[in-house]
Amino acid sequence: MVNLETEEHIDEIEKVRMPFGTHLEELRKRLIYSIIAIILCFFLCWFFKVQILDMAKKPHKFAMGKIGLSTELQVLSYQEGFYAYMKLCFISSVFLAYPFIIYQIWRFVSVGLYKKERRYIMLFLPISYLAFVIGGLFGYFLLIPFGLQFLIGILGPGIQPIITMQQYVSFVFMLTVALGLVFQLPLVMLLLSKIQLITPDKFIKWRKYAILVIFIIAAIVTPPDPFTQTMTAGPMIILYELGILVARPTKKGFMFLGTIVGSGIIVLFATYFYLTHRGGEINLLNAHGDVQFLYPGATEWSKLSMRTSFHKGIGLKTGGEGKTLLSTKKGVDIGIDINTEVQFVDSSKIQLKHGQIIISVNESDPLFEIDTPNGRIRTSKGTLNIQAGELVTIVTAVKGDATLLLEGEEKKLLEGRQHKMTIGGEPVDIGYIINWSEGILTKPDVKK
Repeated sequence: MVNLETEEHIDEIEKVRMPFGTHLEELRKRLIYSIIAIILCFFLCWFFKVQILDMAKKPHKFAMGKIGLSTELQVLSYQEGFYAYMKLCFISSVFLAYPFIIYQIWRFVSVGLYKKERRYIMLFLPISYLAFVIGGLFGYFLLIPFGLQFLIGILGPGIQPIITMQQYVSFVFMLTVALGLVFQLPLVMLLLSKIQLITPDKFIKWRKYAILVIFIIAAIVTPPDPFTQTMTAGPMIILYELGILVARPTKKGFMFLGTIVGSGIIVLFATYFYLTHRGGEINLLNAHGDVQFLYPGATEWSKLSMRTSFHKGIGLKTGGEGKTLLSTKKGVDIGIDINTEVQFVDSSKIQLKHGQIIISVNESDPLFEIDTPNGRIRTSKGTLNIQAGELVTIVTAVKGDATLLLEGEEKKLLEGRQHKMTIGGEPVDIGYIINWSEGILTKPDVKK
């Protein structure tokens, strides 16, 4: 008995069947249209290249700002910036032209599909684009900033990373495109199931192999660290289970996927909380008014925010209405008054360049040190008020005692006492001394 539906499909394809030469001509036309679209988008992106780069740099700024390092990208040669902008604009133009390119692909392949298959494709294409965008946004807002923060954070203190513009552009867009493609997984699985190429049972049977392949792919497309790889592999596993569920919806599948998603959300929030709330060497407690900080090696001061995490080498200054309070991991609270500049050498030492601070030391081992323009102060426990000027530093032991080091000598400052530290002695009115001495030392005239 002849299958009428099969004959209908055969007749449908025969009506639109093209000769091989015509098929190649159609392919050439679709490629030319796609290339023209990319070129037009490239020129548009080149006009806004600085704004696009600034947008692409936001994950880098977030990561470096949390660690307390410079957010500027570097170039190692004159031409590197030009090539980096070319790459940036090309990838951005592909993003912009993506819907048009997909449409051209559809026009090329649709003539070889059954009417039922064309309905599937027309339904999947807009969903595919949405999934691609969601994958890119996931990388931009979550994976890239926290992955970069992890990679820079493990360097430890005393290391200044040099991040080049070309490396960063390549890294960000490669990862973004890879995640956009990865988020197509459920749609691909559903499509393969609908055209009966692979059944849902086989997807379930291949689950353990799929997880292994997912981790291999995550290791290829991400930096070689377990944190970023896990953050990439986790959503891919969830997407694989979602693909099984949409291919064959079952109550058991919904419960299994819900368990995986719930566990993933808990891990994600725990990771987010750890990265955004973990203590640095110096933690900001509050800030009011004009307060700015300076990255190590940077030349421009930046406005302080409560999200800033301080590490060794950070400079801090307040304006005429600025005040702030910080705490070190050694248990030292530092209150900074108006018109003051301080540099945090490490968690056990600061340099007071000018202004006034109050320091409360619970118990510090080794001793907590404060360098001033007129000498050094050491204390292990207590509260000190220090006012540093160009010529004189006034130290008051509010609670506990301190040791003052001035010109190679040590002096003990007891509780409730105050001492003025000066280099080369106390400032005096030199003019008065000169006038007075002239009257004493001048020899009287002797009459012969």
